[in-house]
Formats: sequence, C-alpha cells, structure tokens
Amino acid sequence: MRRISDAVLEIVRNTPGAIEAESGLEEERAEIRVDLRRDLASDLGIGVQSLSSALLPAFGSQTASTWQDETGEQHDVIVRLPRSARESVDQLAALPIATGGLDPRSGAPRMVRLGHIADLTPGSSAQKIERRDMKRVVWIYANYEGRALTEVSADIEKGVRALALPAGYTVKLGGETQDFRETVGYILESMVLAVVFIYLVLASQFGSFLQPLAIMLSLPLSLVGVLLMLLATGTTLNIMSMIGLILLMGLVTKNAILLVDFANQARLRGSGRVEALIDAGEIRLRPIVMTTLAMIFGMMPLALAIGAGAEFRAPMARAVIGGLITSSLLTLIVVPVVYTFFDDFGRLVKRLLTRGVPEAAAGTSHSPRVIP
Repeated sequence: MRRISDAVLEIVRNTPGAIEAESGLEEERAEIRVDLRRDLASDLGIGVQSLSSALLPAFGSQTASTWQDETGEQHDVIVRLPRSARESVDQLAALPIATGGLDPRSGAPRMVRLGHIADLTPGSSAQKIERRDMKRVVWIYANYEGRALTEVSADIEKGVRALALPAGYTVKLGGETQDFRETVGYILESMVLAVVFIYLVLASQFGSFLQPLAIMLSLPLSLVGVLLMLLATGTTLNIMSMIGLILLMGLVTKNAILLVDFANQARLRGSGRVEALIDAGEIRLRPIVMTTLAMIFGMMPLALAIGAGAEFRAPMARAVIGGLITSSLLTLIVVPVVYTFFDDFGRLVKRLLTRGVPEAAAGTSHSPRVIP
C-alpha cells in the first residue's frame, strides 16, 4: 500500500492544476517492533500476554496506587520508566522480564532480558488505520487551482491507469470528483424528466402531439447561448451552470408558447397559416422582448459575481442569460418554420389515415343521407 500510494501521490503532484497533495501515510510515528521467539519463550514460561503485561507499565504507564495529600485530595501514582531509560533499542533489550519459574536460592522469580527472548527492530507505522467497506485504504488529498476539476481528475486517472497494480488493489477518485459525477447523473435525470413533463403538459393543453415538438425546439436553441456565454466568460460547465440549464427548461419555452398559441387562435378566426405566423411574430414580439429583458437584468447582479460567495453561484446566472438571449432570437425565426413543417406533416398523416374511409365516417360531411 505504501508503494502504490507513493506512486499515486507522485502522479498527483506532477498533474498540472493539482496543489497541496499529501498522503495519509506521510505522517507516521516511530516504533519498536517486538517479535517474540515463541518456542524459547514458551520453554521459559513466558507468553504473549505476560510479555504485554510486563511492557505496559514500562512504556504505556499504569496506575499502581493512589496517594492522599495533606489537603485530603487523592492523586494517582503512575508507574513508568523514565524517559532516559527508554530511548533506544538497547535499553529496551536490557529490560528484565519475569519467567514462570522461581530462583531456588532466593525464591524470587527468575528474570531474563527481553533481548534474549524477542527480536527488536525499529520501524514506523501510520498514526491511524483507515478502512472503508471493511478494506484498508490510504487517502491521498489534493486541491485544484487554475484548471477545471474534471480536467485535473481526468489527467490523474490517465496516470493511474498506467500503473501496474497488483491483484486486489484499486485506485478510486473520491471527494469533489465523486460528488460532481454523481450530481451530473442526477441533473441529467432531472433534465430528462423536465422535458417529458413539459411535453405532456403542452400536448394536453394544445391537444396535439406535434405542436409541442415545435415549441420544445427552443430547448436545444438555448444550449447554443449557454455554451457561448460560458466560453466568453471563461466559466466551466459545473454543477451551478447545470442547475441553470434546468431553469432554462421552463423559461425558454414561454416564447414559443406565445407564438404558437397566438397563431392557433388566429387560424381559428379564419386567418391563413402564413398570415397567422407573421401576425404572431409582430404582435408577440414586444411581450417576448419585455419578459426576456426582465429576466436577463434580474440575473445580471448574480452573473457579475457581486458579493461574498457570488463566484460559486455566478455560473448559473450566466448560463440562464446566454440561453435566454439565443433562444429568444432564434425562436422568432426557427419555431414558425418548424411549425409549418409539423403542420404539413400532420395533414399528410391525416390524409394517409383517412384514405379509403367513407366520407361520413371520416367526418368530412355532415349532410343527412336519404335511404330509399
């Protein structure tokens, strides 16, 4: 894990835009490992538990008793070797350990030096062991600056794929990268649902399956303005700009609804299709421009990133402003043209479906029939 984490850490540090990279294994503490010679220790009557009990008060400190001062306050009496007696491996190797037997002359427990029954080696270990899903993990932390998060993450993943990882070891990106990817998936699902719901509402209101398609053509037209505005302002396609795209789903369709609804009302009054579309563009131009400008100027302070923390929310306003501008301009031109195409297509489908159907059954004649 140390070898792999060091290699990944080097990749992160060499990635442009990645800063302040550090590993969870870098902060280690020195230790002395005591490996008990089990056969020899067993012959002397020393087990792992007894050895641990002997080393605990020598290094880890142990409360042996309590002492009461002249004021009556109780104090713990801590037993522990002084620092000068526990600074080196040799001092630890000379530590006496009581065996299971007794000295026949004095009756005291037999003592043996720790270095005779155990191998002592200096080393180091992590300050804490981290696990995730019951597996050991090593975290590597880094920030990013000067480049987009997606670009930095993609370069790191490219470098990690070149590593020859042993079986059972994997490298995964978490933190903001994982949150961003999960959020993108949720936002795409929200966009799809928004499009479906908008279509269902428009189809029920207009009583047509084709006219909502002409109205919803303004949705991809708004994407042109979003990308151009983000490019012009040097803003990335991040979480906030994607939230702006969801807002545009409901904002940009209102211009096309005004045009198509006015044209339908004019055709019901007897106007021709072309004349109705021209009148809709002329008469509805003013409310379209007024509502669009009101939304644009309402978003302008947020787009200019005025105030504390506004830099985080500014991409949303910029995406909305860009989408409103292009959708409002292109809707006046594209939607009437597409409206005529779908209208002709609807008439063609109707003629094909009613071909060979009796005139009365097709609903084109309402005069009574006289049967002799």
